[in-house]
Amino acid sequence: MPTAEGNIRHTSGGRLNATFNVGGINYHFSGAFTSSVQPFNTNNASVTYTDVRALTNTRTFFGRIGPDNIQLTLQNSVSIQGTLDFPIFPGASVSGSGVWGQNFDEDSD
Repeated sequence: MPTAEGNIRHTSGGRLNATFNVGGINYHFSGAFTSSVQPFNTNNASVTYTDVRALTNTRTFFGRIGPDNIQLTLQNSVSIQGTLDFPIFPGASVSGSGVWGQNFDEDSD
């Protein structure tokens, strides 16, 4: 299955923002957790998918964050994973939903 590299950001406001570059197009997954999660970042993230058409629409997810990693599985078997820039304690099981969007990366060749 194809994989693309990217990053994930989560602020104290409860929003999740992940960006992955797939063939010069930035795919963004923006969502929210159903429960409180500590802020975190990862610049070492990846998304695994069956086809780029899977990186569309609104999707629910579940997974685990912390202490050192993030692993999210979306309802259509897309997987987002990464190593956190800084550990968070305690780790937690999470769920939520988000929506995919995309735009061309003007900086890529």
